[in-house]
Amino acid sequence: MRSRYLAQALMPLRLVLSDRLALTGLVILLAVIVMALAAPLVATHDPRAIVERTEGSWMVLGPEGWRLQSALGDEPLYAMAALGGEAFAVGAEGLVVHWADGAWTEQPRVTAATLRGVALAGDAVVAVGEHGTVVWYDASGARAATLGSADLNAVTVVDGGAALLVVGDEEAVWHLPLAVIEDGAEEFEALATALTSPVGRGMVLSAVATDVDGSAILVGERGLALRWTPDGEAGELSQYRLPTFRDFNGLSIDAGGRALIVGERGTLLRREGADAAWVEDPSPDARALRGAWIGADREALAVGRNGVALRFDGAAWLREPTGTERHFRGVAMVGDAAIAIGSDPFVDKLAPPSSQHWFGTDHLGRDLYSQNVYGSRIALLVGFLGASLVVLIGANVGLIAGYYRGRTDTVLMRIVDVMYGIPFEPFAMILVLLFDPSLTIVILAISLLTWRTVARLIRSQVLSLAERPFVKAARVAGASDLRIMYLHIAPNVLPLVFLELAIILGASIIAEATLSFLGLGPPQSISWGGILHNARLSGAWRTAWWWNLPPGAFIMITVMAVFFISRALEVIANPRLRGR
Repeated sequence: MRSRYLAQALMPLRLVLSDRLALTGLVILLAVIVMALAAPLVATHDPRAIVERTEGSWMVLGPEGWRLQSALGDEPLYAMAALGGEAFAVGAEGLVVHWADGAWTEQPRVTAATLRGVALAGDAVVAVGEHGTVVWYDASGARAATLGSADLNAVTVVDGGAALLVVGDEEAVWHLPLAVIEDGAEEFEALATALTSPVGRGMVLSAVATDVDGSAILVGERGLALRWTPDGEAGELSQYRLPTFRDFNGLSIDAGGRALIVGERGTLLRREGADAAWVEDPSPDARALRGAWIGADREALAVGRNGVALRFDGAAWLREPTGTERHFRGVAMVGDAAIAIGSDPFVDKLAPPSSQHWFGTDHLGRDLYSQNVYGSRIALLVGFLGASLVVLIGANVGLIAGYYRGRTDTVLMRIVDVMYGIPFEPFAMILVLLFDPSLTIVILAISLLTWRTVARLIRSQVLSLAERPFVKAARVAGASDLRIMYLHIAPNVLPLVFLELAIILGASIIAEATLSFLGLGPPQSISWGGILHNARLSGAWRTAWWWNLPPGAFIMITVMAVFFISRALEVIANPRLRGR
């Protein structure tokens, strides 16, 4: 007896293994199951984490506005200095790049320190950075030395081109004669002069620029501003008053004395001449500005965080679209073109597929490949739990209705008829309105409606089996109704139950994806339908094809695999197919 029941139970597996399409579907389904179980190992990122990225970003202002160019590697750029048609930019890991003849060329690296400031000293280039690093490039080569221990943020040429003024953290200010560098000295600290700030609060100095009268202006955090004058051997520092106490990040002074200071919260301080007063201009953007440039023709540019770019047209500041949210730290006129460089770590939003993100990123910068991997968990969980509940409810209702018949059968079948008249989506919406959206509600919405078909199929099979001799013999032997239904009849309808389980599994996956796509799924869970729902809400689903295609393909492939399996099991319900 047991061997007969075991053979009936294994019949669906034999049918699947004997059909090529069904076997293919089984392999695909098992692969999806393995992906769901091993999601933490298979996923490349945390599916909920916002992915940040750094790169050497730069953009050019042309007739059609700002245009982002191909990145200059993975190291961010922090400062730029330009003269005529040439420019130098510096960045992380000792990066120094030279712009000439319409192309960037990387210079030999002599340090691994991050470089934050750069200036042109005649035919040479000097860059400064963290841990007191100073890098010098000239025709004879390049070398690096140290100047104190504080991080250095900016540098400018003073004393008629005979010395450098270097500023940094902790109000560090150094006066360094160029002859020290040109003579090949390797230890600058012993030959430079450290100037004492009159403020003495250990704040950060972010930018420095030489003024038209030979002095220099130094600015930093919390409205800190100093003026350097060439008095004495190394010059002197005095406090300089500006009309705001916000953090300053960038400074530019042109040959005619016009000057621009930019800072946090869109701060814009402008001076129309060497003797003119500083005025704070209204800013069209409240984000932090980092880079400044001002020219002689009442033109000025400012760039900052999240791709913000401002232009002064002689009367007011205007915000110009850049089409990017990368962060920019420097801007300058190089020949006839304006170039802006960056960037700090930025959120990699709506990035197309790449080696870092196989399926791209969404509008929040989250990895879509990892979301699709984790989304298989919800799809299979709802699919198997929903299908199991549907089969459990439907099989029991069918057994009871087919075995007892009469009034019991009539009542249960009228309930089935009523359930057929209830549409699925409105029923799910009512459940969500009555209860909070959750995975349990999704499973209930599927199982409370879909069991109706299973109940009818099982009932029709039981009506036939209940008249078989082995059932009558069991009654004569005194077996109870429950024993007859679940020990004698149920094993004979078990293959049909497996068939319905396979069919309902695919239907449950589609139902879950439909509910999640409509926004009725669990809000904190990641599912394939939920990914499509987020794509629709973001408004990017028409352009970001990499957002829509993978979850749709996963749903289609998984349901198709289940269909191939159920196709092979169809022989159970239709014996005429066995001959084929």
